[in-house]
Amino acid sequence: MTSLLLLLLAPLFSGSIKGLKAALQNRRGPGLLYDYRNLWKLWRKDYVWPRPATPVFLLGPVAAVLGPASAAVVLPVLPGVSFAGDFLVLVYLLNLGRTFQALAALDTGSAFGAQGSYRELLLAALTEPGTLLALAAAQLASGELSLAGLAHLDASNALVYLLVLVALAIALVAEGARMPVDDPTTHLELTMIHEAQVLDHSGPLLALYELAASLKLLVYVSLIGLLLPFPRVLAFALALVVTGVALAVLETYGVRLRYLRVPDLLSYNTLAGILATLGVVLRLRN
Repeated sequence: MTSLLLLLLAPLFSGSIKGLKAALQNRRGPGLLYDYRNLWKLWRKDYVWPRPATPVFLLGPVAAVLGPASAAVVLPVLPGVSFAGDFLVLVYLLNLGRTFQALAALDTGSAFGAQGSYRELLLAALTEPGTLLALAAAQLASGELSLAGLAHLDASNALVYLLVLVALAIALVAEGARMPVDDPTTHLELTMIHEAQVLDHSGPLLALYELAASLKLLVYVSLIGLLLPFPRVLAFALALVVTGVALAVLETYGVRLRYLRVPDLLSYNTLAGILATLGVVLRLRN
């Protein structure tokens, strides 16, 4: 149920961010339903198959969607699958989609695809440890190893959860290819990360990539919502609004970091995860 909900909401969420950015820039904007229309337009088009490509070229977009869609199954926004250690499965399912996306970009033999894949996988290697440590700290602080058993933010776990929220917020902009890590609207090939991997995909394959990017954002928004001190559905809605507004403001008034400075930002993700884990361990020892 959660996976279906996020699939339906993903284009609306990304379209809302575009609309907010347009309003902040005193433009009319494309409308909240633009991404639905764009996905439908792409789906009806043909796609181009590069000459050196193998079936991996087709598998990449499919896996890119199935990864976050499968990860959403264990998110307890609505009733779904729950088991001990499901947060580990969630993170690795997200990375499974990214891995096939990188392989599909390499499969075309494009220099830009190889460049984007290298940068994307490097960002993943820098982001994943902090994200895993942060989620593990939240689970230990709750006394449960399932996302469905996560305790809400309160006075007893405030410091740990604030560190977890910092780690997840940084992971969201890195995994979602948003500013200041990446620019989703860039057309300058030398600065592309996510977009460089999808340059050779078109038609329905590009539509799947667009949907996967929005869906992955919603998975991280859902994780943030699980920590908020409200009922699950209300916390999810609040996290959607706050995250959408924050991304729109950041991408309107912020600037993209130089690529060599991105690891400095992602180091705060790892630091927040380490401090959150140490805080839980020290509390449990006392």
